[in-house]
Amino acid sequence: MVSGKFHVPNTRMKGFAMKCVDAMKWPLLIIFLCLGFGTPSVLAESQVTGNEKFGGTESPIHITADRLESNHKMRWVEFIGNVMATQDDVVMTADRMKIFYKSGGDTSMEADALEKIVSQGNVKIVFDNKTKTAVADKAVYKADQKVLVLSGGNPRVWSGNNIVRGKKITLFQAENRSLVEGEGQDQVEATLHVKNGGGLMK
Repeated sequence: MVSGKFHVPNTRMKGFAMKCVDAMKWPLLIIFLCLGFGTPSVLAESQVTGNEKFGGTESPIHITADRLESNHKMRWVEFIGNVMATQDDVVMTADRMKIFYKSGGDTSMEADALEKIVSQGNVKIVFDNKTKTAVADKAVYKADQKVLVLSGGNPRVWSGNNIVRGKKITLFQAENRSLVEGEGQDQVEATLHVKNGGGLMK
C-alpha cells in the first residue's frame, strides 16, 4: 500500500511526488468547502453554504493507495487502487485519483501551479462528522475556476434523509452556488423532509 509517506526509487521523482501530496492540501480543502452545505435545494440551481472549518484548517491530508505512478515531464501524479484521502472528519475514496499541474508552474508545486484533480471510479466523499455524503463515478476539480464537477454513476448528494441527484452536479466555489443538471428523461430529482409539518400547501 502507498501512503502519504511513500517511497519512490528515483530521487527526482520522489521529490516531485512528495511535493504533490503537500500541494494537495489547498485544492482538497476547496472541494470539501464546496460540499459543506446542509439541505439540498429543490431547484436545479441553488446556493451552497460553505463549511467555515475547512477554510482555515492546517490539518494534514493523509492519502493511501495500492500504487503510485508519477510523470515529472508530463507533470502529473496518480494514486491507483483503493484510494483514500482523509483530513480531520472528511474522507474521500475512489478507484483512482490523478493530479495534474500546469506546464508553466514552477518546481515548488505550490497550490497556484495546480491545474486539476480527476478522481474516477466509485468516488465517495463523506464529511461534516459523517452527516453528509456525495457520490459519483467521476469527480473533476478545476483549480483555476474553483469548480468541482460530479458526473457518471448517478451523481447525488445527501444529508440525512434529504437528497438531490442529477446527470451532472457542478459546484462553483468562487460563486457560492451549485448547478444540478438532468438530461433527456433523466430529470433532476430532490427529496426533502420538511420539519414542523410544513409542506407545499401548508
